[in-house]
Amino acid sequence: MTSGFRSEIAGLRAIAVISVVLFHLKITPFQGGFLGVDVFFVISGYLITRNILSDLKADRFSFAQFYTRRMRRIFPALIFTVALTYIAGALWCSALMFLDVAKEGTHALLWISNIQYWRESHQYFAPNSDELALLHCWSLSLEEQFYLVWPLLIVLVCRFGWTFAAIGLASVVSLMSAILISRSDPSAAFYLTPFRIYEFGCGAVVLLFEMRFQPSGRLAEALSAGGIVCIVASVVLITPDMPHQDIAALLPCIGAATTIWAGGQTNTSRLVASPLMIGVGAISYSLYLCHWPIIFFARFIFVAGADSAAGTLGQIVAMFALATGMYYLVERPFIQRHEFRSARLLKSAVTFWSVILVMAAITHATFLSRGFAWRLPKEQFELAHLQDYPASEDLAPLNGPIGVLFVGDSLVAQYIYGLTPLMKELDISYEASGGAGCPILYGVTLSRSLRREECRHRRDEALAWLAGRDQPIIYAQLWRLYDDSAMDYEFGPRETQSAQVHSYTRLQAALELTIGKIVARGNRVLLVGAQVDPGCSINLPRIEQGPLPRAPQHPCPPMARQEAERSIESIDAVLATVRARWPDKVTLFRPIDHFCDSNCPVVKDNIWLYSSRIHLSMAGSKYMIARNEGAFRNFLSGER
Repeated sequence: MTSGFRSEIAGLRAIAVISVVLFHLKITPFQGGFLGVDVFFVISGYLITRNILSDLKADRFSFAQFYTRRMRRIFPALIFTVALTYIAGALWCSALMFLDVAKEGTHALLWISNIQYWRESHQYFAPNSDELALLHCWSLSLEEQFYLVWPLLIVLVCRFGWTFAAIGLASVVSLMSAILISRSDPSAAFYLTPFRIYEFGCGAVVLLFEMRFQPSGRLAEALSAGGIVCIVASVVLITPDMPHQDIAALLPCIGAATTIWAGGQTNTSRLVASPLMIGVGAISYSLYLCHWPIIFFARFIFVAGADSAAGTLGQIVAMFALATGMYYLVERPFIQRHEFRSARLLKSAVTFWSVILVMAAITHATFLSRGFAWRLPKEQFELAHLQDYPASEDLAPLNGPIGVLFVGDSLVAQYIYGLTPLMKELDISYEASGGAGCPILYGVTLSRSLRREECRHRRDEALAWLAGRDQPIIYAQLWRLYDDSAMDYEFGPRETQSAQVHSYTRLQAALELTIGKIVARGNRVLLVGAQVDPGCSINLPRIEQGPLPRAPQHPCPPMARQEAERSIESIDAVLATVRARWPDKVTLFRPIDHFCDSNCPVVKDNIWLYSSRIHLSMAGSKYMIARNEGAFRNFLSGER
């Protein structure tokens, strides 16, 4: 069991962090650079297990000392990174974006980033990874969770002489579990600790090999060269969208493990452990921490300029300069050797947790206050709010009898918001039911979706709610989400079901069944047609300005009316067919007829009419309703 400084491990750290940085900078051909994190996990598994076993053998292991060392190693640079990211967010981010930065900071400080990102990946309004300033902290949270349980396991099994049997069993169970869970929940296999234990175990098992046999000569050369080739091949050949990522991750893990086992005396190891690589390896933790916030804010502040050659070079220089400063001024003072007396251990723990809890309180307060909107001029905040999607507080309950029911998915909110002034004028109130991203239709469920059961529950709840109501219904869904490839139809022979993308035979069958049941009870229905797709990605947090100026996001060009008609004709044909079956009970409202003239605008008078690619903003909702208020007035008042 080789102890002390290992130059080849420093070189592996350099390869791992460079791979991650190049991947996040989107530099070809390093599309598999995210696997550098897996190399870090192998290194951690090896070093942590080695140190625990060495201390146990010398009868000097202490849980208090172990966790204090981990805190001194991890927390200072992490706290510094979260603090800098928070300050940058306060200076440049709008309220909407700053509350997300603050929320991420809280989760990073409390070691739960990976759990939160996993939970959010299941949500309908899950943020894009480019919108998360501290996304990379998921791996630190996972590693910190590993540190909580691994020493307990090693100490327990070591007493019975089962150390490597237990490590092997834990690794196999972890890998098998990751393979199984990835079929139904890939994000769990990616983010959650139990499904990554096998990577740490891969490093720990190297210790067993070292005890039994230390390779030398040609074997060591082959293992060392083969290990580096495995890592480089995975970084170049594996892509983020490749299936079976859990199995693919074995390639860099095995590569890192064989490189460590081969030792530092091979030609390959000496090449990897050059002075430059050892230097990068030394600052690898600080470099990993600071690289993504720099990329995130560079792209946010300078937009397209950040991805130019000059912009990319500037980010690299900034990363290495900041990482070097963090290493010497933040990391190193806390990882120097200290005498670990009980009083010092307690003082260290109290100091670190005091700082963490104070910072977590600040970041959480920022989240609860909706991003400290007071940082912005009132007019700017009001404009930002107008360009947002209607939140629950924007959909206040109204006085008067229930005059209309809203049913559908998340599009319902934009119609409730836009029609609120008219409902107030008519002295009627409303009720709503449904679920974001869920088809509220008899006989269909989402297929191959993590939200399948949630949407089934939302569907059954909404349809049962409708069964006893006689008020008119406004039925709004983002119909293009529910083509035949996205839904299973529960009625009829399965062999007759079509699964063609952008075919809507199941939607039509389910709509006819649903509308038929509704109108049979005497309800009138306003069936809202297909919403116009703006044809470009809209990132609302990046649209809005913060206290300091930055390059604005260029508006999406308006889509030609003819092009928009072609994009929705198959859906509206289905809706028109359904409407024709009950012409006295069903009215078809086509948003395109009122939102578009010769073109379909995305921005009007410098105000964004969309809050995302699939949702109108509050300004967009007002714009569309105002252009056809008469049709809605007639429907709500009972006139044809």
